Amino acid sequence: MRDQADLIPLVLQHLHAPLAGASYVRGVLPAPGGADAVRVAVGPVSGVEAGELTLYEIPLLVGEDGVTAYDVIGMLRTLCGEGGRPAGAATVMGMPLVPVDPAVVPRADETAVDRGLRLVRTLVRATCFDEDHSTDPLLHGFLFLDQDRVRLYFRADGLPGVTAADVRTTGALTALISALPSLVRGEAEQMVADDGDPHCARVLDVTHW
Repeated sequence: MRDQADLIPLVLQHLHAPLAGASYVRGVLPAPGGADAVRVAVGPVSGVEAGELTLYEIPLLVGEDGVTAYDVIGMLRTLCGEGGRPAGAATVMGMPLVPVDPAVVPRADETAVDRGLRLVRTLVRATCFDEDHSTDPLLHGFLFLDQDRVRLYFRADGLPGVTAADVRTTGALTALISALPSLVRGEAEQMVADDGDPHCARVLDVTHW
């Protein structure tokens, strides 16, 4: 299903970055029988034995409301942060199966890293879906400058070299992503050189956005 397909790229980061404590994503499985749910296997970073893993089953539809990939991550963080290994309602492939009620389990807050990755992932996806790489401007790189600030590197038609944009990962990211192409191609006087960064010809500061 589309919702589960959207979930997989998001949880990949948690193969190596913990959800909470020492709990990592070890697998994402479709619910049997075409059920509108996802099953996520969670365990230690090196966990491959069924006895080390817990399988959480999370519905992707509650009434008429969809459960997003970000909801799933938030609930898993809450559940993993509670400590201990929960008892399952059943056993699947040797793993305890824990049904999750999205109406009851709160979502842990997104971190600054989550928001930064969401921003970069969205920009990368736009480039990947454009097979001839005609996207303008085209994302060429990124660097996290601190917990809520990232420098994005673009090549834009009509501008020599690379243009960097410093953005914050808080605030209205959807609006910022939509505005970035015109901002990067904007007035040159709004950009400055950064002698300490040899990777770009100019920098646009949109951290106020």
